[in-house]
Amino acid sequence: MSKLIYVMDPLCGWCYGNSNNTQKLYDKYKNVLDFEILPAGMWTGENTRKQSKQMAQFIKKHDPQVQQTTGTAFGKDYFDSIENENIILDSEVPSRAIVAIKKLTASQAVPFAIEVQKARYLHGKDLNEDNTYLGICENLKLDKEEFLKTFHSENIKKETQKTFALAQQYTSSYPTLLAEKEGNTYVLEQGYAPLGDIIKQIETLF
Repeated sequence: MSKLIYVMDPLCGWCYGNSNNTQKLYDKYKNVLDFEILPAGMWTGENTRKQSKQMAQFIKKHDPQVQQTTGTAFGKDYFDSIENENIILDSEVPSRAIVAIKKLTASQAVPFAIEVQKARYLHGKDLNEDNTYLGICENLKLDKEEFLKTFHSENIKKETQKTFALAQQYTSSYPTLLAEKEGNTYVLEQGYAPLGDIIKQIETLF
C-alpha cells in the first residue's frame, strides 16, 4: 500500500512551523494515499525538560526564525507561557493523545495533531493538562469521554512507546516526511521544505 509517513514531535518548534504544509498535504492526498502520523518522543523519560529562563531566551531567539522561514505564526500567549518555569515538557503526553485519536478515529489524527501543536505554539496551552485535549476534541467534534478513557489507558501508553520505536526506525530528525511505495521508502522532506517542492516529489513518485 502506498502511503505518506510524517514523523514529528508535538514539542518540536520546526514541526509546528511545518503544520500549515502538513494540513495542506493531508487535505490534498487524504483520499488518494494513506497518511500516517508518527509522534517520535523527542523529550521523554530521562530526557524530559522543564521550562527555564535559559530555555525561554533560546526560544525567543529561535522561534521567530522558524516563523520567518515557514510563515506559521507563533502566538503572544505562547511566548508568555514559556516564562512559566513550572511547566514540564514531556513529549509522551501529547504524543499519547495523538496515538489515542489514531486508535479511535484515524481520519482525524493529522488534524488533531496539528491542533495539539497550535494549542501550545499559538495559544500557550499546557500540553500536560487534560482540558487542553478536551477543547480540541470539542472543536473537532470527537467524543470527549471516549478520548479520556483511551488516553489514560495502559494499552495506549504501551502503544505510544511502540510508536516512538517505530518512528526511530525511520528517522531521528524531525520533521521528516517519507513516502512508501512497493516496499521502498523515500525521504521527501527532512526539516522544512517549500510545499511546492514536496508536491512535485509526490507527484513524481505516484
